[in-house]
Amino acid sequence: MAGISRAFLLAAGTGLALLAMPARADHLDPRVAGPLQQMFRLAAMQCQQGNPQACQRAQQMRRVEMDLSRAQHACQAGNGQACQYFQNGAQQVVGAWQQQQQAGMIQGGGMAGGGQGYSSQQMTQDHQQRMRQQQQQFQQHQDRMRQQQNQFDQQNQRWLEQHRR
Repeated sequence: MAGISRAFLLAAGTGLALLAMPARADHLDPRVAGPLQQMFRLAAMQCQQGNPQACQRAQQMRRVEMDLSRAQHACQAGNGQACQYFQNGAQQVVGAWQQQQQAGMIQGGGMAGGGQGYSSQQMTQDHQQRMRQQQQQFQQHQDRMRQQQNQFDQQNQRWLEQHRR
């Protein structure tokens, strides 16, 4: 993911028709999705005004959004490498967004968490919370399966007793 912010700021290319990020961006952490969507909207608007470099930036942001979505999902499933990839990508997105804000290209904060970046401490806390939730869900599933198996065993035992007579 090295150089992702450069790709946002320096890429060149062709036209783009849509002004909204795909629905997958809604599943990204809001501290990443917000800045990414703001940068995408700016690039899409500039693209519609005839700027081919902005068209390429918008297309690149779509690819980044998809990559980060996949990495976040894999991270939530317990993949440590995906967590690192997501964290690095999130920091690069927020960094590029902050650069655009400082340059006056994007107005207003609009980022969840008071405009703060995605720190490694927050990433760790989020990961630990998701792991606890997954462990709890797994345990609940195991309990339901045990209960269903017990019911099945009881029904099977009754059936066997009826047919032995």
